[in-house]
Amino acid sequence: MRKSRRFMFMMMVILLMVSSVPLPATAYQNPQTLPDEWGQYGLGDPYVLKFNGYYYLYVSTRDTDDGVKVWSSKDLVNWSYRGLAATDPITHGAYAPEVVYWNGMFYMYTSPAGKGHYVLSSTSPTGPFNVVTGNLGKSIDGNVFIDDDGSFSFYDAAQGRIDAAPMSSPTEIGASASTGVGMGGWTEGSTVFKRNGKYYMTYTGNHVFSKGYRVDVAVSTTGPRSGYVTDSTNPVLIRTEGPTVGLGHNTVVTGPNLDTHYMMYHNLEGNGIIGPLRHLNMDRIVWNNDKMIVQGPTSTDQPNPEMPVFYDYFDRSAIGSKWSNVNGGNWGIYNQELMWQNSLGSSTWYKQVTASSSASDYTAEFNMKEMNRGTSTNPRYGATFSYTNENNYGVALISSKNKRLETFFRINGVDQAWQTFDLPADFNYSKWHNIRIEKSGSTFKYYVDGMFKATRTANVGAGKIGVLTEDTHADFGYTAFNNDVNGSSAWNASKPIPGTIEAVHYMKGGEGVAYHDTTAGNLGGAYRTDAGDIRLNNEGLFNLGWNQTGEWYKYKVNVESSGYYDIDFRMATSLDGAQIRVWDGSTDLTGIVNVPNTGGWDNWKNISNKKVYLNAGQRELKVEFVTGEADFSRMTFQKNVDVTSISDNFNDGDDNGWTRFEGTWAVENGEYSAGSTGPAKSTFGDTGWADYTVEADIKMIDSGGDGGLLVRVSNPSHGTELGQNNYDALQGYYAYLTTSGVSLGKMNYNWAFLKSNAQSYSTNTWYHMKVAVNGTNIKVYVDDMVNPKIDYTDNSLNPFTHGKIGVRTANKHTHFDNVSVTP
Repeated sequence: MRKSRRFMFMMMVILLMVSSVPLPATAYQNPQTLPDEWGQYGLGDPYVLKFNGYYYLYVSTRDTDDGVKVWSSKDLVNWSYRGLAATDPITHGAYAPEVVYWNGMFYMYTSPAGKGHYVLSSTSPTGPFNVVTGNLGKSIDGNVFIDDDGSFSFYDAAQGRIDAAPMSSPTEIGASASTGVGMGGWTEGSTVFKRNGKYYMTYTGNHVFSKGYRVDVAVSTTGPRSGYVTDSTNPVLIRTEGPTVGLGHNTVVTGPNLDTHYMMYHNLEGNGIIGPLRHLNMDRIVWNNDKMIVQGPTSTDQPNPEMPVFYDYFDRSAIGSKWSNVNGGNWGIYNQELMWQNSLGSSTWYKQVTASSSASDYTAEFNMKEMNRGTSTNPRYGATFSYTNENNYGVALISSKNKRLETFFRINGVDQAWQTFDLPADFNYSKWHNIRIEKSGSTFKYYVDGMFKATRTANVGAGKIGVLTEDTHADFGYTAFNNDVNGSSAWNASKPIPGTIEAVHYMKGGEGVAYHDTTAGNLGGAYRTDAGDIRLNNEGLFNLGWNQTGEWYKYKVNVESSGYYDIDFRMATSLDGAQIRVWDGSTDLTGIVNVPNTGGWDNWKNISNKKVYLNAGQRELKVEFVTGEADFSRMTFQKNVDVTSISDNFNDGDDNGWTRFEGTWAVENGEYSAGSTGPAKSTFGDTGWADYTVEADIKMIDSGGDGGLLVRVSNPSHGTELGQNNYDALQGYYAYLTTSGVSLGKMNYNWAFLKSNAQSYSTNTWYHMKVAVNGTNIKVYVDDMVNPKIDYTDNSLNPFTHGKIGVRTANKHTHFDNVSVTP
């Protein structure tokens, strides 16, 4: 008896010890270091291919070496080194290798040391890849896009722009022409993908060794090689100061949950022994209407990409309990990598369906190939979905005999009409192909190998997925479904803070759990099918509307670190008296926040709430509408740093604390002097500063050019080094003097003139300038410190509300003195 009690006590102790062991990490952190990177070169120019449920990563080759390295992963986080995918001498210093799959063959495009392009091919994503073309020319960073009709386009970097060319085959590239997309200076690293009928091109500039290396996006509605319009949210990825800098050369890939897009990119660590030292980074992309929003850059723990609700690699010896057989057939598992059915001679639909069922909205993926077909009228193989029983389901079948995709529904035992869609003429049915189904409400979208093929409507709902054959021997690979579609995975994702959260990305869970809405149904009828009231606004974003007293919405967030944050709420209302507040559980974070009448339901303004304390980690924040009515578009969180009174008269003979960028700077006779050629800027302070007043004495020496003060500066970089030729390499506002007046502009790695006031100012004369920033309002004073020469409020979608101060000139010898900052 004593022995038994002692044993039980020991077992309890062991269980307690086991329970106290930390669970395996479920978070990744940028930048990531992988096994077997190129020494002192790392992982530059990452390209990720998804094939049959696995991801394959290819990176640039160190300039002194031959071969292209490849890694594989199931989840985009845990990568296994697979060796050299290519070893041919032509891969010496292979720049930016990219791989596409087409009809059973993998094609690699790379530019060895920037000396033209070659195509290599392999039957495996891990190689060996062999050279199959001569030098096809073009500049660096080749990228290939396959459109819905199976046509290929090739993109490469040109001086200041991205060029594109049609391709008559995967190994033949036509004449290039400008896409009209570029960053002015060197532009490279394009990636093209298609979403909801629009073509998206991400691209990078300006120089790989610049901290201002960044990613922009342009969108076309007319075609893959022309018609691109740069997006107003650019740059979509940038960081020039902090833990990761020099971000760019990205690829965009769909995550393992089948719904989330991720941006894979590199950061600049500095000079390696040979070339730049870089590492791999990854951040989630979310969507609001057609706006692509990168939730980054991040450099703290982020939740790992979500896996699907159901997925199967068939990496076992028996089919097992995940699947149920319908109608028989001869099924089995081959080599722990695929499931097959090989019975021929019957028109019966032999099926395997999953034991688990999807929700009413979902995305499903199926991989398959035909090994043999019978002699019946129409042998077929493919996918079934929304399957509840033999009287209710849909199918998407590939017919090698008729060279098409065939779709069909049976609803309550009644067969619906077949609809068929042609596949490319060279489609090889004996090779692996992918079918993707997206279901939203009663709408089904069909994709084959990423090519959008059809839309159908049918009144079927949730159900199982599966695979089937008709008089065909077929193999089936990775199969999965997830209860998200068209970006809905953003709703339950933990959004990083600092960052911007779209109001319509409130949690899943329904009334009383994720939100409280006092009206039945979605009054605006847009975006979501629950009772949240949503409309499309004049800024091209979906927003929450018709918000009434007592309504609320919850958001999952991931707070970088505990501390004080400022929140900018983007709101619109034509009514007085609206109030909101934010909760973390039972903790009132903000108190009452008054929302003023903005003058209309499409007159959007930022409403700021300062110094909100947030605890680090994953939280659920609730936005409550306390009284009144206001439309709610988004909220942006930025770290708060107290502004302290600071002054510098440069009488000590130095500019300690200032960071010089372009230009020639010197302290001369107690004055801060900038040379007269090109741009020059120097910054001071903290990017967490919000509202403040900066003052300085300014003396123009030259009659040409301009000189003045910078406010709300973030992400500054040296804009003219390494041939970049960018006078506007920062994000912030510039208030400046010329001999003909005072003006205000906005710099966002480009230039936007905002407002001016004509005045007459002389050279070699001191003028006192003051710039006061409060929320989105900017007031500029010259000599008269009571009446502003410029009073401007930035009500644009992307106003700058935080940042450092600075001094700047452009083609003007200018002196500055007595610079001061006050809260």
